[in-house]
Amino acid sequence: MFASLLFLLPLISARSNYGTISTRSIVSPELVDLRGGEIGFTPIQNSNSSLIPPNRPRPPNCPPCFNCLLPAFNCGNAGECNPYDGQCRCEPGFGGQDCLTPLCGALSDGDERYPRPEGELCDCKEGWGGINCNVCKDDRACAAFHPRIPNDGNGNGNGSDNQDDEGDDMVCYKGGLAVERNFQMCDVTNRKIIDTIPDNKPPQVTFSCTKNGPSSGSGSGSGSGNMSSTTFSRNQWNQNTLFVEEEGDDDNLGQCNFQFWVDRIESFHCELSKCSWQSKDSFNQNQTNYNCKEIECSCIPGRFLCGEDGSVNIDDFLAEEVKGPGSFNCISGKGCSFEEPAMNQLINDIFGDRSITLDCESGECLHYTQVPGYTKPKPQDNSIWVALSAALAALVFLLACLLLWYLGRTHRHPEGFGGVKLPEDEAAKLMTDHVPATLHFSNISYDLPSSKRVLSHVTGTVRPGELLAIMGASGAGKSTLLDILARKAKSGKVSGEMYVNGRTIPDENNFRRVTGFVDQEDTLLSTLTVYEAVLYSALLRLPRDMSHQAKVFRTLETMNELGILGIKDSRIGESGKRSISGGEKRRVSIACELVTGPSILFLDEPTSGLDSYNAYNVISSLSTLAKQYNRTVIFTIHQPQSNIVALFDRLLLLAKGQLVYSGESERAQHHFEKIGYECPKGYNIADYLIDVTVEASGDHRIENGKAKLNGNINGNGLPPNGERDIETGFATNSTPTTTRTNQDEQNGDGEGMISGIKSKASRLLGAFTSTLSNTTSSISGTGAASPSASGERENIDPIPEKLASLVLAARASDDAKIVEAEISRIQSGQSPDGGLGVDNENRNVEEETGLLKGFDKATYWTQFRLLSGRAFKNLYRNPLLMATHYIVAIVVAFVCGFFFYHVTNDIPGFQNRLGLFLFILSLFGFSCLSSLGIFANERMLFMRERANGYYAPITYFLSKILFDIIPLRVIPPFILGSIVYGLAGLNPEVSAFWKFIMTLVLFNLTASSIVLFLSVAVSDLGVANLLGSLVMLYNLLFAGLLMNYDRVPDGLKWMQTLSFFHAGYEALLVNELRYLQLVERKFGLDIQVPSATILSSFGFHAQAFWWPDISLLGIVFGVFTIASYLVLQFFVKERR
Repeated sequence: MFASLLFLLPLISARSNYGTISTRSIVSPELVDLRGGEIGFTPIQNSNSSLIPPNRPRPPNCPPCFNCLLPAFNCGNAGECNPYDGQCRCEPGFGGQDCLTPLCGALSDGDERYPRPEGELCDCKEGWGGINCNVCKDDRACAAFHPRIPNDGNGNGNGSDNQDDEGDDMVCYKGGLAVERNFQMCDVTNRKIIDTIPDNKPPQVTFSCTKNGPSSGSGSGSGSGNMSSTTFSRNQWNQNTLFVEEEGDDDNLGQCNFQFWVDRIESFHCELSKCSWQSKDSFNQNQTNYNCKEIECSCIPGRFLCGEDGSVNIDDFLAEEVKGPGSFNCISGKGCSFEEPAMNQLINDIFGDRSITLDCESGECLHYTQVPGYTKPKPQDNSIWVALSAALAALVFLLACLLLWYLGRTHRHPEGFGGVKLPEDEAAKLMTDHVPATLHFSNISYDLPSSKRVLSHVTGTVRPGELLAIMGASGAGKSTLLDILARKAKSGKVSGEMYVNGRTIPDENNFRRVTGFVDQEDTLLSTLTVYEAVLYSALLRLPRDMSHQAKVFRTLETMNELGILGIKDSRIGESGKRSISGGEKRRVSIACELVTGPSILFLDEPTSGLDSYNAYNVISSLSTLAKQYNRTVIFTIHQPQSNIVALFDRLLLLAKGQLVYSGESERAQHHFEKIGYECPKGYNIADYLIDVTVEASGDHRIENGKAKLNGNINGNGLPPNGERDIETGFATNSTPTTTRTNQDEQNGDGEGMISGIKSKASRLLGAFTSTLSNTTSSISGTGAASPSASGERENIDPIPEKLASLVLAARASDDAKIVEAEISRIQSGQSPDGGLGVDNENRNVEEETGLLKGFDKATYWTQFRLLSGRAFKNLYRNPLLMATHYIVAIVVAFVCGFFFYHVTNDIPGFQNRLGLFLFILSLFGFSCLSSLGIFANERMLFMRERANGYYAPITYFLSKILFDIIPLRVIPPFILGSIVYGLAGLNPEVSAFWKFIMTLVLFNLTASSIVLFLSVAVSDLGVANLLGSLVMLYNLLFAGLLMNYDRVPDGLKWMQTLSFFHAGYEALLVNELRYLQLVERKFGLDIQVPSATILSSFGFHAQAFWWPDISLLGIVFGVFTIASYLVLQFFVKERR
């Protein structure tokens, strides 16, 4: 120490040459610049102020090149010697081979900085200052730095929404506390030291600290200002003090560097190791303290204080005496001080100060979240709101289930009528306020699209209070004739005339309102009870001004008439799940039509599948309806028993589409007896007539070339040993024709008439009985001409002679002549009975025409309400499909929650989100294919009910959409989304949660609307299923994950644009990832990538949530829903 004092004596003795402190500026130009003042650096002309150190003579035997591995060379300013090439790695702001040359430019320039020019000062870039341009002056200077923010555990990084805005988040921190690497520029303020240095050379100090040392490579630091890293064991914040506790491992502490400059030329430097620092803040001042355990100082040979000519050399003092510990302390408004025991003693002994006092400006570029004292705002904890939202979704699901259960439950009704009575004012309203309808039809013919004739010239009539039974063998054309009389849409060509009360009714809707039709095949909803099926028919079709109680009474009355009142609470059931018998189901179908009390009731095989007792009850009920309420009933029947035949009023018999008999049922037996077909005693006349038509048609079985009718019956005048001509179908006899004719003439008048008919049939119907005949004939007295064109004759199958005889006899009968006369009067403008347009009851024509239009049925709202209730019942009582959707949603939600539990905010987490969203959309997209069967199973029911005038297609369609498809397409996304959202740890914003749910629901509705369109447009379920699968696969291909948008040819990009999978997928990704910052730690570095950048590389657009994604889903849903309705309205119609 004494020797060091001697070194400084020359300085003390020369102080009178330096002037006084009052005449010198204490603040250096560097500090003025850092504080925003205007300065101008100029080259220093004094030779003693050269910025380049004087040339040193090369030591003897010195290698020609710099090599820091050799003892003669050292790396200054904490530079590290590279053991591989012998070169120095310098700290920021220093360069040259030995790291002793200041660098200019800016700290942000990195390796592009240049050495300070000879004889000049550094001209720092804008925003930077200090001797070596390491100290930032403002925030703009730090914009060139990208933040190096560590992972906060959530991967949010710097929280920046866009990488282009990261520079705006960088600030120049001037608080003096080192966070990553702090730089300070100081002027020495000890007056004695300033006065002692000759030639007004300003003494200055640069001070910098780096946590973990200069080459630790650790970039970790708390983005919230907590400086948590491997350097420090714990950071504790309180209201006034930030302090850092040291770990036991000194190697993890920070390192500081101290340089002493005289006239901007470095004299000596110190490396301070094992440093820790703290900050104490109060309301009126801030204090920072740096404490280092070890100090190692070195002189720069040949510099001031280190051997320069005319200067002392403190090299030994720095190397031997200055060992530490050292501290660097600053108090706002009071300056800074650098203390070390040996230096303090030296300063005290020579200058009378306690330590080196400094006036400093610091600067460190940090992200704003790294500034000490900054408390990162806690993300809004929306977990409670998300949980409440999920609970709300669960509540909606439970309420929906309860509502479905309440509306779909089966009510048990009291036995019998249950006290239901018909109001007195409506007791006879339904049965009296209608027009008794008389139906005439003339020359009804029907040709298939293939031009094959099915019906030919069928004529007849039926009046109110009568039952018209249409009989014939299988294939005779009974159902076809019934369809034509009921004006069902046929695929072939229909010709002929029909009149109701002597007038035509061209409006099909008006005709449908006064008629009812019971199809041969039962089409009923299997989930409804018997009472509900009949009641829905009554509520939809009875007059709207009729009270509900009256409709219920009418329903129970009709069920009682048909003997099904005892099973009113039984479900109808279906194949494999039967609840009621086939006969009971048949009577339910009849009840659905009888309940409306139509003026004309058509029934196709009403006794099919019934036992004899119930068959009689059905026909008896029809007879009662016809006679008691003056209704017209037309039905087909196949071989009824004798007691049922006794209830017929009129009979129409067909054979191969030809009219064999049309007239009163009681006169049928007499008519056939007159032409030689006498029914044996005890034989059912209906069975006999069927046998006659089959034998006459040539469709009977041939045994050994012989034809037999009822065994050995010959009441038709044909001998039992008659032979059949296979080619012509005629029955021949060995007796010559002339002999047989003479024998017939000797018989009575009846036998003569038979012979005359046969002879006339042979002459006049030759065109129909021989394929080789090209002649045409006319049937006299029938009022109808035979086909005149040869092409038309070729389409008519030839009929056997016996059948031709029966057809001619039918046309020549009295009943046929009466009907023809009535039709002729109608065509001439008269009433069928011969009056001038007025019937027997003198009903006003205008009044009758108005009543024939029928009454007003249920309103659209009533139809919608009733059909919605029925759809609810059908959905709830067939719970397998609905329960499967809900169970799958719950199970898949938990499975996804297990595999994608709390997805991380890094690249693997990004990939997991891509997979999760695509999996969920694929699940809902392909599960929508189950909607194919919703309408396909009811297609026939809809066409039958529409044809019978139950409702308008729009009300049925809306009820299916709102109360059948939506419960299967809205509730499952609610369930799955509510469960998986929290388990996967997706975006915890409430708005993001509801957007997620909305996207899933809208996507599901869109997919189901496309499937609904296929179900309505394609009647074949297998084809519709195949098309639906192809549509889903096509949209999945263009979802955006399997194929990059930028790689799609320009001419085909519209395919991806129109993909609803792409719209839903992109909406989910944008909602989740738009503002997410991904942080991937690789090789000790935190690689930060905004999710929006990756989304753009996949071809997704961060602004596409509402348009076009959500908008496209809504548009596709609307377009296909409307298209489904249009197809249903105009193309899904009953055609027979």
